[in-house]
Amino acid sequence: MNRLVMILPLLLVLLAGQGCAKKSAPEHADPHAGHDHAAAESEGPGIHLEGIRGLGLAKVPEPRLEGRWVPGEAVGDEAAQALLSSPVKGIVSQVLAIPGQNRPTGATLVMIQSPELAHLKAAWIASKAKLDRIQLDLAREDRLFQAGAGARRDLEAIQGESATAKAEEEAARLSLEAVGLKPGEAGANYLLKAPAHGAVVAWKVQRGQGVEAGQELGQFQAAQAGVIRLELSQPGPIGWNPGAESEVRQANGRTWKARLESTPSTLTTDTQRLSYRLRFLGGALPMPGTPVEVKVPLGKGIYLSQAALQQVDGRWGVFVVEKERAVFTAVTRGMEVKDEVLIVDGLKPGTTVVTEGAYLLKAYQQKRSQPEGEGGHGH
Repeated sequence: MNRLVMILPLLLVLLAGQGCAKKSAPEHADPHAGHDHAAAESEGPGIHLEGIRGLGLAKVPEPRLEGRWVPGEAVGDEAAQALLSSPVKGIVSQVLAIPGQNRPTGATLVMIQSPELAHLKAAWIASKAKLDRIQLDLAREDRLFQAGAGARRDLEAIQGESATAKAEEEAARLSLEAVGLKPGEAGANYLLKAPAHGAVVAWKVQRGQGVEAGQELGQFQAAQAGVIRLELSQPGPIGWNPGAESEVRQANGRTWKARLESTPSTLTTDTQRLSYRLRFLGGALPMPGTPVEVKVPLGKGIYLSQAALQQVDGRWGVFVVEKERAVFTAVTRGMEVKDEVLIVDGLKPGTTVVTEGAYLLKAYQQKRSQPEGEGGHGH
């Protein structure tokens, strides 16, 4: 009896331990619990979308014709630019034009005191006076000869002197015209005048400086801009070839037509962009440096939001959705239009793609493609 009393508590302790062990284990343990997403991934290509939040889907729209207003700058044509120089040697006595200040055609830009010019004018005055005197002598000898009171020898001699004087006067006149002056305009000062309505870009001389004949004094730019320059990021518009006409506008409402003159073959060295050149087709042209906008034709195509396009392994593409799975599909990307991108090739209208949150799928795909042991899942 005493032995039974001692064994009974021990049996109760053992029975209680077995009951606790049964409660701690699930009735239907699943050895694959926690791997539902991994199982879904093995069902086919792409990424299973179940459980991924923050995604937005959209149907690929029908192609549409689109254009984009691109900022550009009206610049002076090379033909409207000029180097300012003096045809005679002298000293700069006055600089009358401030760089950037518009001056009318023929306005004096700089004055140069020139002993050389004074010498040319003096030579012409002397030759002209000699010619006038000899012509008077010739007229007198001709009257005497006609009256029978003069000798033919004297008349022929004065005729020869007259021809020589005419040649000397003409040579002196041509020397003045060679420096851009008529004999009546020449003096001791050379006045360098504006070749057109425009402005001096910059001077390379200053008051009191001596200059040689033909030395560059500065640069001049006509006041009208005949050319438009604009730069575009890669890739450029497809089918926009020289000869194509485009619309141009200014912030104040003025508009023009312009023709594309050239397309770039290389990128600009400073901005690494594509530089285009257009020419205004008539109208009152703007001043050089005026900001304008050019409507660049982008052609007809499919346009998607920029968020939909992702770059994976160096390729641009979108995530196409089929049967709850997103598959990365490469596309040919065109120009950007505001918050959209032109899709040149690779998509058809009506296809469902991921727009919002596409970057999440990109991150997941890149992580999944990493080798096991480098941050990948190792499925």
